[in-house]
Amino acid sequence: MSGNKKLMTLLIASILLTACKTMTYIPDEYNFTVQESRSNPYGSWTILAINSKQNSLVPDTIAREPESQIAGELICMNADTIYILVSDRLVCPIYSGSVIKAQLFTHKNQTGTYQTMTGLFLIPNLVGSLIYMSEYGGEFLAIGIPIAAIGILHILIENLSQKNILLYPGKNSLDSLNHFARFPAGKPVNIDLKQLTLKTPFK
Repeated sequence: MSGNKKLMTLLIASILLTACKTMTYIPDEYNFTVQESRSNPYGSWTILAINSKQNSLVPDTIAREPESQIAGELICMNADTIYILVSDRLVCPIYSGSVIKAQLFTHKNQTGTYQTMTGLFLIPNLVGSLIYMSEYGGEFLAIGIPIAAIGILHILIENLSQKNILLYPGKNSLDSLNHFARFPAGKPVNIDLKQLTLKTPFK
């Protein structure tokens, strides 16, 4: 195998490996595109790690370990309470002071998009190298090396930057998460939180 073929094979394998990085589970319904996140009527998917001993508001249906994790849609917040919809008609009020850390997912990670675009741009090079394998196969692969390298760079940047995740503690305060709640202005007086349901594929 020529040097160009070896390098191209290594770059393609790198694209697949970087895109296969383990991601935190988010329901598909809450894995909003960038466009959807701008006009989405639902709250963002949020994962809270809490000190259960400091949170008497947690329902008995939630495990009371010293540190518990609660995931669901961010509904609203007030001065000392965060409301998370964990399942249909079950909203957990979380005492803000008990939150150890939080992750809020604003939109879908773009790694898959960069992987797909890189693969599409590489198709002509791969086809050309197969058709003209004996004469110009190495040259076709050499032309594709910069494309593969740029693709890997964008995939790595997207994975490492975590632009789609708000983290607390870190660069974000708990209050900043409220912007991505279903009701960022607070609980509407005419809304019964016990009647709320999670987003479904058809809503």
